[in-house]
Amino acid sequence: MDTPNAFATTILVASLMGATPASAAPATRYLFDQGGPACQLSVPTISSKVRPRANGMRNEGTANEFVICQYSRNGGGSFKYVSISVSTFDGIDHAIQCTAMTGDVANGTSYSSKNFSTGTNPNWYGFAQWVPSDFGQAGTAFVNSTASVTCILPPGASIILVAASYDEDVGA
Repeated sequence: MDTPNAFATTILVASLMGATPASAAPATRYLFDQGGPACQLSVPTISSKVRPRANGMRNEGTANEFVICQYSRNGGGSFKYVSISVSTFDGIDHAIQCTAMTGDVANGTSYSSKNFSTGTNPNWYGFAQWVPSDFGQAGTAFVNSTASVTCILPPGASIILVAASYDEDVGA
């Protein structure tokens, strides 16, 4: 091997030996989405009076309706929590029942139901939050990375917010 090639090889080997792998630096990300675009009817019909409005996914009808809300993120790890907020727009305290799901067909699914109420103040809301322990999971993040919440939305109630948190690896 001639001197220039030996020198280049030595520099290359020395630089590779001194290189350290990039370390992960997680950053906590928060998802907040208004109920109108985040939710939809679980069973779409033309007779339903559930409407996406600027102030939420509102049930303006006279019957309970099933509404499903999605939680999406841009990459990142599994959710640490998901929550949903529901308010009244008719001044009546409404009982709300919601079921959260985490998982997928390939890896299995887990479900957890919660009950709460809206209260009577249209300027306030009731909410439910799910964390891994609600699904019988240990740790600080859901075992599976997808999540949704389905609620029975009574007349006079509006889903005003879905929220979640997850960690995203942003490098060192």
